[in-house]
Amino acid sequence: MHIVYGVNEAFMPILAVSLSSLLLHAEGEALHFHILSLGIEEESKEKLRQYVETEGQKISFYDLEEKLSEWKEKLPALFTGKFSKATLLRLFIPSTLPETITKALYLDADTVVLQSILSLYHLRLGDKLLGMAPEPSIYKKHKEFLSLAEESPYYNAGVMLMNLSLLREEGMEEKCLRYYQMKEGQLPFNDQDILNMVCKGRIRSLPQRFNFFSNYAYARYSALCRFSPWYQELESKKSYSQAKAHPVIVHFAGDERPWREGNHNYYRRAFDYYAEESPLPLEKEKGKQGYLFCYHVLNLLTFVFPKLREKVGEFYYRSMGKEN
Repeated sequence: MHIVYGVNEAFMPILAVSLSSLLLHAEGEALHFHILSLGIEEESKEKLRQYVETEGQKISFYDLEEKLSEWKEKLPALFTGKFSKATLLRLFIPSTLPETITKALYLDADTVVLQSILSLYHLRLGDKLLGMAPEPSIYKKHKEFLSLAEESPYYNAGVMLMNLSLLREEGMEEKCLRYYQMKEGQLPFNDQDILNMVCKGRIRSLPQRFNFFSNYAYARYSALCRFSPWYQELESKKSYSQAKAHPVIVHFAGDERPWREGNHNYYRRAFDYYAEESPLPLEKEKGKQGYLFCYHVLNLLTFVFPKLREKVGEFYYRSMGKEN
């Protein structure tokens, strides 16, 4: 299995936790990790390499500073908002990995794997370019901004099964660049927006259990379906409930992240468990305890008053801005 991550140095300790969780669920499968990077230090690379090779697996590193600089020269502006520019690395996977690799699984570094991913990796994509899980909590204003129809699904790029041979054959990297140029390099969710628009109609919907947002632990299925009616066509209530109870991959999206001191994340114990196996030291971020308490209260209120979360989300989206 070919597993891809994209990170900068600051996120390396988080990546190491995700990678250790995957190794513990390898089930004897041969793994080759491909790390797309922006300025990773040699010491971090060496520690990760020793850890992976000790487990009998492979790891390769690719520095994409130059590649990203080439993109920046072709764009009138490059606005990634609160996100690191490392988020754009996902777009370069088809041209970066050797052409002999025709399929790969991309994972955000802020994920942990709780079960075997063999069934996910071996899903057939057919004529689909990507396999992605839906994101029913996406802001309605954002879909309007993208000119994405209300009934059209929107997908999260934190976990992607990639049909690399077809992505290369159809020149998707260049198409993504052209779309970004058309939007003048300014999209609130960057490459995720690009992939949703450029690959529209060519995305296989993955079950939510393969990319379960930790915030969804507090979300009712019925509330998500009211907010995004298209969701019930992709995910049943039973499947959603099973995903919440037994996710295959947990995605720590949102501010209640388990590496922040004072967090109350529903799945924090899983993260802490794999952090103990990690080859890189992880010091929890401090100074946000009060904010995290308020954030947790909001999560608890979400279950009873989902409309409140929608209002807060709308305010947050407006505050993101789309200008440099």
